[in-house]
Amino acid sequence: MLLMLDGSTPICEDIGRQMLCYGRRLPPTELETRINAVTADDVRRVIRQYVINRPPAVVGIGPIERLQNYQYIATAIN
Repeated sequence: MLLMLDGSTPICEDIGRQMLCYGRRLPPTELETRINAVTADDVRRVIRQYVINRPPAVVGIGPIERLQNYQYIATAIN
């Protein structure tokens, strides 16, 4: 199913997000065209800009006794 819009809640969230981002509701064909236009170079550019050499965000849910400390995780990633 297109973007997992299989219920009223996700459909409403999608409409709200599109209204905030684009000021209008995108037809499914335009959305598909935009998604298909993303290239590997686009992904590489975004990774370089927002991920590489940035400190990681770490979240622990539940018992966290075995969670490595932040410094260890940050060093292991970079």
